[in-house]
Formats: sequence, structure tokens, C-alpha cells
Amino acid sequence: MDRCIQPRLVRLPKIEAAKLQIESAIWLWFVNGDIVSIYTLAAAAHRVLLELAGLWGAQAWPCTAGYLCAPAEDEASAARSQDGAKYFEHAKKNETYEVSEQWTELHLFDAVMAYGNLANDRAGSPLMSTFVVRFGVEREELFVADAFSLLERRISVAFNLARLKELSRIDFLKEFLGCVGPAG
Repeated sequence: MDRCIQPRLVRLPKIEAAKLQIESAIWLWFVNGDIVSIYTLAAAAHRVLLELAGLWGAQAWPCTAGYLCAPAEDEASAARSQDGAKYFEHAKKNETYEVSEQWTELHLFDAVMAYGNLANDRAGSPLMSTFVVRFGVEREELFVADAFSLLERRISVAFNLARLKELSRIDFLKEFLGCVGPAG
């Protein structure tokens, strides 16, 4: 009897792999999961999206800067130091990790925007769209004025923005998607 394990390979497009990583990170973000997993999933998606952009001769992140306020000069250098591919490489030199919740969220937002730019379905997924809305509600100070003007008009007609801010992330997710699990 042959006791060697024969690998059963799963073949999927890299864009689908990035989508799965992003959606897993978003799910963890909504349920207040561990920040290290959120960060590493977003960083892994970043690497895949950068690879795809290179293969396709495309630019992964042309639109993100249009939504976010320009960082101050000292924040710009901090942003560069938050490069997901290099973060844990630098962390090897210490016994502890320092993970910024704000930079993790921005990194995840960036991955969502890059996915939308590279994927055939520019809207991404309902989970990605819900994340962008909630992120905008929670961190509106990070966005340029009128970044979500159309969305704000739609939300203000159907919902009370002050009430949305009061919802927990999971209640927000339930209200927008009507689900309580990642499978929906």
C-alpha cells in the first residue's frame, strides 16, 4: 500500500485568490477578528494584485489617491514603512509586533480599490462594497471632501447616517447584507 499523500491541487485564477484573501480580511474586520490576520491577508492580496498588474501591464492603484486625503510628510514616510510585503520582514528583528489598526484598515481599503481596478467586475463584491461604506462611515476624516458624495446622498435618503455610526460593525454588516456568516 502506497502511504504517500498525493496532492490534490486546486487551480484558481490569481484574481480570485486575491478576492478570497480580501473578503476573509474584511470578514475578520467586521467581526473584530485578530488584527495580525487581517493585516497579513490584506498584504498577501496586495502582493497578488501587484503581480497581476505587472502581468497585465496595468496599474493596480490609480484611483485610491482620489479618495484619501494626502498624508502629512511624516505620515507619508510612515505609510511607506507599512508596506505589507516588508512589514513582517522588518519585524523579525524584534520580539514583538507593532501593528497599526489605522494602517491595517487603510491597507485593506487599498486592496479593495486595487481589486476593483483590476477585476472584470469593478464593483467587487457585496462584502467589499459594504466594507468601503462602513470604513467611510467610521473614518470619514481620512477621505477627501465629496469622496462619497453620491453614496452619502443615497445613504441619507434611505438611512440615518448618525444611526449608521452607532451600529456595531457586525450589526452594520447584518443590515447591509442581511447575513451573519461569511457564506451569507
